Parts: sequence; structure tokens; C-alpha cells
Amino acid sequence: MTRRTIQVCKSEQINSYMQMVLDYDQPLTTIEEKLNAFKKALGNNVKVEKYQKTKTVYVYENKGIKHYIIAATLTYLSKPHPLFKKRMQLQQWHKDFYNEHKDNANETINLMGIYHYDGMEIYCDFNLQDYINKKMHSSSAHVYTNDLYQAVKNGVFEKIDINDNKITSIKGIELKNFFDGSSTKNPVISLFEKFNSNFEFNKWLMADSCINEMLVHKWYQAKGTEWPGWFLEFKVDEFIQNEGCSHIMLYTGNKNKAEGMLDFDLFFGTLDFYGDLKASDIKKKAAPGNDQENTLKAISQYGRLWYIVYEHETVKDKDKGNEMATKRMKLIDPLWKEGDHVSYTSRMKHSVNFKRMRIFELNSVNMHDILSDFNQGHNSGPSMADRVAKFLLDKNNMNNSVIFTYNA
Repeated sequence: MTRRTIQVCKSEQINSYMQMVLDYDQPLTTIEEKLNAFKKALGNNVKVEKYQKTKTVYVYENKGIKHYIIAATLTYLSKPHPLFKKRMQLQQWHKDFYNEHKDNANETINLMGIYHYDGMEIYCDFNLQDYINKKMHSSSAHVYTNDLYQAVKNGVFEKIDINDNKITSIKGIELKNFFDGSSTKNPVISLFEKFNSNFEFNKWLMADSCINEMLVHKWYQAKGTEWPGWFLEFKVDEFIQNEGCSHIMLYTGNKNKAEGMLDFDLFFGTLDFYGDLKASDIKKKAAPGNDQENTLKAISQYGRLWYIVYEHETVKDKDKGNEMATKRMKLIDPLWKEGDHVSYTSRMKHSVNFKRMRIFELNSVNMHDILSDFNQGHNSGPSMADRVAKFLLDKNNMNNSVIFTYNA
């Protein structure tokens, strides 16, 4: 039987080969089609129950637990929305059902969108507590092409999106493990969670204090003018050494960069790809990336590149009478004396307050949405030679690449 769907336009789809293609949605539209998909993933111990006579809930019973699944299709929202954005529509009866069943210890309730394309299903579990108290009428839960890609690649992919919603995308063959609670977590994400728990968020960090700490520990970029970024790298490297986890995450910005390694801050050895640390003003919509050749090489040879972005509020030193620029000169140059030249007064940051951290993954599916040319002008000096071409990261257009969010 051929299913007929009415489609306005094509959107991004992910196939079983982890390729992104532009095509029409292929949603499972009938109760029977969705039930068969759940049975394919979970076995025959799945059935349909009716709620309020006309509503359908799927039920999976396992190990004495009755898992209620409120399910709907994931489809493109239509123009003018981005082609990578899909939604599951939420309805008022979802909240009614939840309120009737939430107190039963032997029952769970899952809000789950079903993506179907070319015979493959991906299930997106929207953490119920993040959605159930919202206005349900004419509301939606959203996923992105990259979420679907990550499920095909990794089996199970969990993230916190930019609105603090927990979303888990699951390849069909892993759905049973998801309900059994036996899914494993990315070891690098676990390390960053531990690092964040002790990093100095929600605290104003003064330039002189951070520079002095780096100098005391003989950090190779202690004198660097962009001190928030160097301080972040110093702290991450210190964490890696204390944890003894360099086989999982290695800082390669200095002595650890072996010949032939690409020019990024981190190498994730057990997973075999690169990452780069960025400290960025939270008000700025874009952040400079790395040089284009290295960026493209990292994605093509290793399949992905992570940008780990720590965003901060900023006080400029020029608004504080160049206080920290002067203190920096005293710290880095023992021969400096009052009245001598003070460098970097126009761009020096007086203090920063880290508020949020996000990890963005660039891969073949989403890189075209995120990267643009960074016009950085020329080098100073007589030659005025062009600098190495870099990419610019559009932070406000990176929904399709966010894989982890931490808000202080």
C-alpha cells in the first residue's frame, strides 16, 4: 500500500548511511504503522490503549513496569523555518493523561516523536518534565537534523538544548536498551560535567588575579593579552592532569602537540577527533573559529570537530581607567615602572563572569549552516600580507549543532 502525504517542500532528511539529503518527509501516519514500528524496536510486548475514547497511547510492558508512550510524528515545520528543524506537535490531552497517571509508581510516561525515512526509525524522547507544564495547545517539541544524525551514528544521543530541554534521540535498535536504562554516556561529556562542577562560574574573575595564577604555574601563555581564553585553557589542562584522563581528553595547545597533529586545543583519543576551547562574550553573536584548512581537514578526516564555548559577561578595562592593563605590565615585566608605555589598553578585559558553556559539533551534516568566512584583514607591518583565512562561528545560528549545554 502506498502512503500519500501532502508536502509543501523538501527539507533535510537523514538516511541510514548517515547522509543528509533534501527530500519530502515520510511520516508514519496511521496507528498501525506506529505500532509496528514500536514492535520492531521493542518486540511484541507493545499494544495500543485508548484514552478519552479517541486518543491513542502506546504501552510497552517490561520487568513489571508499564511504559506509556505518547507518540507523534516528527515532520518539517514548513517555510520559513530552517530546513533542519522538525517538530512533534503537543496537545492538551497529553497534560490530562499525565495528571491522571503521574502518581503510579509502576508506570512511566514518555513523550516521544517518531522520525521515519526510507525504512528507518529514530525515536526522540522529550523529557516530560521540561514540556508538561507549558501551554500545550498549538505548541511543539523540536529536534534538528543533527540530533537524528547523532542517533544513527551513536545509537543513543542525549543533549540539553538552548532552552534547557533534555532531548534523547534513539536509533530503533537501541530503543529497548533506552527503556532498560542500559545506555552509555559519552565519556568526554562526563569529563566536562565534572570540570564545570568546579569551574568558577558566576564569579567575577579579575585579570590581574588570573594572570598572576598562570604566571605562578609557569603557564606558557600567562602573558597573553586575551587572558580569559588562556585562563580557561590553563584550567582545563590542570583538570586533565589532576584527573589523569589524557587518554580520553588531551590538551594539545603546547607541549603535548606531536608532529603532524592539527592545530586545535584538544584531542579526544578514545573517540579519535579534535576539539577547540573558546572563551566568548555572551553578548556577541559570533566567535572567530580556526583556520579554514585545519577546520575542513578535521571534519573530513575525523568525522567531526567540537567547539567548546564558555561564554562570559565582560567588563572592559578602558571603562575602568586601564587598571588591569597597568597591573598586567607590572606582572609580566619586572623592569616596568610608572610612566612607561602600557600596551593593549584599547582591548584589554578588566574582568569576566562565566555564565554558560555549550558544546557545538561540526560535521558533514550541519557545517554548512554554521560556518562563514571571517574577514580579519591584514597583518600589520610593511608586507601587509593576508592572514590565514579563518571561519566565523555564528553562535545564534547553531541550534543544529548544540550537543551539550550547561547554564551556571
